Amino acid sequence: MNFIRNNSLFVKLVIMVSLALCPPILLSHLASSYFISKYGFEQAEQTVSTVAQLSAESPSVIEGMQSPLNGEMWLQMVDFLTMLTSVSNVKFIVLIDMDGNRIYHPETHKIGAHVVGGDEGNALQGKTYISSARGTFGFSQRAFRPVFDERGKQIGAVIVGIMSKDIEKNVSRLTSPMTWLFSLALLIGVLLAVQLSRKIKKILFGLEPHQIARLLEERNAILSTVREGIIAINKSNRLVVVNEMAEKILRSAGVRGELLGQPVHEVVPSTRLDSILSEGKPEYDCEQNINGQIIMTNRAPIIIQGKAVGAVATFRDMTEMRALAERLTGLSNYAEALRSRSHEYLNKLHVISGLLRNKRYDELEEYLSDIIGSKIRETSSIKVNVQDPILVGLLESKFSRAHERNVTLSLGGSGVIPHLSSTGAHALVTVLGNLVDNAFDAVSYTQEKHIALTVHCDHDTLVITVADTGHGISEEHIQKIFNKGFSTKGAGRGIGLYMLLLTLDELDGSIEIDSRVGQGAAFTVHVPLSRLTDGGQA
Repeated sequence: MNFIRNNSLFVKLVIMVSLALCPPILLSHLASSYFISKYGFEQAEQTVSTVAQLSAESPSVIEGMQSPLNGEMWLQMVDFLTMLTSVSNVKFIVLIDMDGNRIYHPETHKIGAHVVGGDEGNALQGKTYISSARGTFGFSQRAFRPVFDERGKQIGAVIVGIMSKDIEKNVSRLTSPMTWLFSLALLIGVLLAVQLSRKIKKILFGLEPHQIARLLEERNAILSTVREGIIAINKSNRLVVVNEMAEKILRSAGVRGELLGQPVHEVVPSTRLDSILSEGKPEYDCEQNINGQIIMTNRAPIIIQGKAVGAVATFRDMTEMRALAERLTGLSNYAEALRSRSHEYLNKLHVISGLLRNKRYDELEEYLSDIIGSKIRETSSIKVNVQDPILVGLLESKFSRAHERNVTLSLGGSGVIPHLSSTGAHALVTVLGNLVDNAFDAVSYTQEKHIALTVHCDHDTLVITVADTGHGISEEHIQKIFNKGFSTKGAGRGIGLYMLLLTLDELDGSIEIDSRVGQGAAFTVHVPLSRLTDGGQA
């Protein structure tokens, strides 16, 4: 067993299949040999019985046994028994008298002697039977039959025998081909076992069972640790893979009951995995509604040897996706703010450095007064309307960017934006940052570059309006600008307003657009203040 256990899967399969074939083939061989042997001995018994009957009932035998030795009737009896021995293929026919002495024997020198074997007694008492005993020719199967004269008086008995070794030789002649046949069957079975082992090895990509087990463990560990939900179906559209995150998302969407092995339509009614399986075409970054819960999903067919054998979907809760996008947008705005300030102050430092080298101190003083006064005015206007430091930083960066692009950016309104919760501040950065950036793009190719930002804030609602002097938005485009991926600025755009709308949905906010082609556009946002402060949820 250790030899089998320590060998490869190929060797194990060959040995196990071969061992599985040996018992039935061996038992079949033994059974066939047994029945052939039994049949051979039965045929021998039938032969000697028949010959004994013919001999005992033959008139020439009856008359010859009552005639003198070497008389005419005795000689006719001898000719008959010699012929019968020849045609019946028995070894011997012996006649004995009532004393057990031989009257006839194939070997004439044994005539007159007492029969050998010791099993003739019942025959001299008138009984017919078959016995196995050792005679002068050796061990044989012998049939005994009494011989009666015309008056019904027993005058002796006939003994007909076939040598046991001759029976066994005949049986061996029949079983020998069977032995070769079963040996050939065993050889073919071993060869088929080798081919089967090779096929299984190929199907398993040459991997051993312990390697397959390790791969399965690694696969389960990977599926359980990824943050995305993963489900997969087979050709019958039944779920074969559901990782922990997928089960968590599906359970939170109200899906109950067993998942694995179930038809995918019963678990996820809105799925398109069956279509992906039949069409063989992947779909990426698709939104899907599962009982009111929105997920972002990617779907793709599972292709093996050019054929689709299943389909897999990976997905994440859109709530997490939106929070991540908002954090990324906030980081992008902060990075842009730092870049704008750095660029603006670097230019001003170059001017100051030039004035100092040329000793133009009066112009330097006037230039510094303009810078400081401008910054004081901008900072004052921002602080009049905004108290939250994150939004203050955002607006200061937008003013710096406006200076770079020669755009006039003004801030006004009534009411003050108070300190916001961290989540509320990041959400408002997404909204305000996208609106101002779009306004910068709108005025890039106009002579009058003016953006007006107004903030109105009372106890319940924050109202922000961003108006620009760009070319405006056509009626046709207004219907599409919030669609994911739609943009008139080229490929890779169309995400900002889409994310802005998702953020407003979470804040229970709304947005209005007032635009006329050639006269600019104004975006007005309404957001409940409670959703932005520490007391609300964002």
